[in-house]
Amino acid sequence: MTKDEIWMQRALDLALLGDGHVAPNPLVGCVIILENKIIGEGYHARYGDSHAEVNAFKNLTNTAKGATVYVNLEPCSHFGKTPPCADLLIRERVARVVICNLDPNPLVSGKGMQRLLQAGIAVDIGILESKGVYLNRHFFHFHDKGRPWVTLKFAESSDGFIARETGEPVGFSNLLSQKLVHKLRTQHQAILIGVNTANADNPKLNARFWPGNTPIRMVIDPHNRMRRDITLKTDESAVIIFTQDFSYEESNKQWIALGENLLLGIMKYCHDQGIQSILVEGGAQTLEAFYTAGLSNDILKIRSDVSLLKGIKSPFKDFMWDSIEQVGNNNHWLRAKENLR
Repeated sequence: MTKDEIWMQRALDLALLGDGHVAPNPLVGCVIILENKIIGEGYHARYGDSHAEVNAFKNLTNTAKGATVYVNLEPCSHFGKTPPCADLLIRERVARVVICNLDPNPLVSGKGMQRLLQAGIAVDIGILESKGVYLNRHFFHFHDKGRPWVTLKFAESSDGFIARETGEPVGFSNLLSQKLVHKLRTQHQAILIGVNTANADNPKLNARFWPGNTPIRMVIDPHNRMRRDITLKTDESAVIIFTQDFSYEESNKQWIALGENLLLGIMKYCHDQGIQSILVEGGAQTLEAFYTAGLSNDILKIRSDVSLLKGIKSPFKDFMWDSIEQVGNNNHWLRAKENLR
């Protein structure tokens, strides 16, 4: 690796420390180098808090005049919850800024780079570009495609069933897998299931087993069939229920009518609300609906050693899968090889 790549990798590693806490903001890390030594570094730790550049300069051990700054996303040039980071770099009289990715947000989108160049600061772009895009894939996809990134996730038995014939759920995930699923929830802004899963499983849909943000809870319930006594309706947390023609609001429980094409309606709703990512943990019908509509970006499954012999069949039976990792003694995580959108 070149020196630029080494320091940019450090910025990407720092950015990951904000995982699960910063959405809808992107993950950003910053490293300040002078005479081939780190004199300051930081990352965006939580939504609404200081940006990575600000935190890096707070940690300075030397003057930053003449330094090179490595940041995986273009410094902002507008006033939002914090002042423009481009102005901070100019004020600190750094000599060079190395950027992994330009920011697709129209509020920035090249303006931060231009401000630095106009101030006489050298700017290089595209160092470890593909790694930066993958790190912030939810953020880039939302701004590029105008809709949220959708991850489909399910668990199955060793013989390819997701539940018993009656719809009764089976605990396929071991304790470690449960923790990693909850980590996955913190990495998405919303979590969505269908009404059949809501009624059969009575889930909480929170992230209680992993530190981070709990996603916005959503249910697809076209004909308002969700039971009144389930946790999603009776607990104190908010839930959004998408229907075809029923609208209602009670406390923080909201029913939203979207017409017959619910999936496209959900995509538009999420775009309008700035929701950049959805984790779909529904049953086979809900999962396959998103895939068939061309709205899925990633499909994950947890394969258990448990055998059911009969039951409700898993979706995507004809897919090819890449192994991700073995989790504990009886779970295996896999990702679809399909060319998703």
